[in-house]
Amino acid sequence: MKPVYVYSIIAICFVLFVIFLALVAENPLTFFNLQGFLIVLGGTVMATFISYPYRVIRRAGVAVLTAIRGNPKKNIQNRINLYTETMASLKKGNIHEVEQNIYRIHSPYLEAAAQMIIDGNRIDDVMKVMHWRLERVKSTRKTDAAVLRTMASYAPAFGMLGTLIGLINMLGVLDSGNIEAIGTNMAIALVTTFYGILLSNALFKPLAVKLEQKLQEDIVLLSVAKEAVTLLSQGNPPAYTKEILSKYLEHAHDEVVTAI
Repeated sequence: MKPVYVYSIIAICFVLFVIFLALVAENPLTFFNLQGFLIVLGGTVMATFISYPYRVIRRAGVAVLTAIRGNPKKNIQNRINLYTETMASLKKGNIHEVEQNIYRIHSPYLEAAAQMIIDGNRIDDVMKVMHWRLERVKSTRKTDAAVLRTMASYAPAFGMLGTLIGLINMLGVLDSGNIEAIGTNMAIALVTTFYGILLSNALFKPLAVKLEQKLQEDIVLLSVAKEAVTLLSQGNPPAYTKEILSKYLEHAHDEVVTAI
């Protein structure tokens, strides 16, 4: 099975190919206008920076790259296995081995749970902290998707702004009879709307949808991790816990798609 990011790249290439076929019907250079592109993209980016702090925008960018890479189901399975081994070592009293395993988990969610249990916290308190962290992940991921949704709404607006700028400039030189200046301003007026619609519907909205789908997958995977902590805290054997969680992870992706 190919990684998810391969399908994302294929989809992007297909969209660009279709647009290219539409452009070559006439003169392709007609659709390339640096001024119009800067009005739309520059205006969208600056408006987004006004709307959100830099750290939120940067985090959304990282989230997009992570979402394109694909489903981390295999990674979460490995992390749960390490967590299970860590808890088994704790029951045997191998504290040194436990401390080494914690840093190998590479999951802040599970690492925090393991550390709290090692420190002697009650399982109810551990569950409360894990629930709080899960809710924080939900809030963070929703904000990341909202950044892309905001950019998708700004792009067409700045496209219309570029259209108005082009039309105003065209009317200003209309009485001069300068055909070249009229044509240049008319091109800016039309192509900026094209750029706004293209960026909104071919880039920002699809990425927002991908982040929203990634949120659903993250909720499923983190819920599995939370269930691992619960099962082990109840005294279930590590082999039993691995088997139960493995069976659940096998169908997790299908359940997410069905839920959406």
